[in-house]
Amino acid sequence: MTTGEIKILVGYDGSDDGVAALQFAASEAVARGGRLSLVFSVDDTMLNSAWGIVFDVEAVRQGGLDLLQEARDQAHARGVPLERIDTDCVLGQPGAVLSRLSQEASLVVVGRRSEGGEGSAFVGSTAVGLAGTAGCPVVVVAHGQHADAPKRVIGVGLDPGAHGMVAVDWALKRAKRLGARIIVRTIVRPPTSRFFSLGSGPSDEQKRTMFDGVRAVVDPAVEAARQELPDVPVEVQYRYGSPSDELVELSKECDLLILGVHPSFPTYSVGGTVRAAMTHSACPLGLIRHK
Repeated sequence: MTTGEIKILVGYDGSDDGVAALQFAASEAVARGGRLSLVFSVDDTMLNSAWGIVFDVEAVRQGGLDLLQEARDQAHARGVPLERIDTDCVLGQPGAVLSRLSQEASLVVVGRRSEGGEGSAFVGSTAVGLAGTAGCPVVVVAHGQHADAPKRVIGVGLDPGAHGMVAVDWALKRAKRLGARIIVRTIVRPPTSRFFSLGSGPSDEQKRTMFDGVRAVVDPAVEAARQELPDVPVEVQYRYGSPSDELVELSKECDLLILGVHPSFPTYSVGGTVRAAMTHSACPLGLIRHK
């Protein structure tokens, strides 16, 4: 990738969610004039089966190359010039391969679940691993999330305790390019039950105090982030309750929901709220690590 060139990396495996990821990535490459890099990873940990069968690496690799050719044709049909499409079949665990390649990419796009995950209640390990380790923003896409009529709304789930405004910054730049508006939703969590008697919760006055404290942090931070792009419409919403539930509800109104993530060392795992959004979001989910 030359300096300043946009590179959209997509992990492709031929699954329904993989096809959705390819479609999203191709649209991004066309809209941003970037290169599209299609990668199929041959998971070397799976080549030796539980029954002692050793799969032919070259045969598996050839199958991957055939899939990539199909993906290349699909991307070209969506408007990506053939000379701007790269394909690569790589030996290695998919999450680790894409994480490494993401260090030189502008965006990495993956399906929510891998081949054979249809009907699963959980997001795939590749998407979860990338969320905490990718060197660029990640978009997780599921089959059926592309709407015929764009809503032109970008959602941002903003954790009032997070460091930095990377999710808002990303949303602002994307909204400017697409002519979209932004909904920033911050969720005030209920205090832990040990502070209240069984069956009770904070009073209305206590809730107002909690909201005032969060607004005092979030409002000026969002306003400061808007200074470079003040013409982008931004609505800041405050909710009380479960962050997971509120973010999933917000996703129903959006073309893309963006969350900032701060993975925990040393496993680089992401929290339950992010995992819930990855599993249940009604629209593509954008994830960007806090710096």
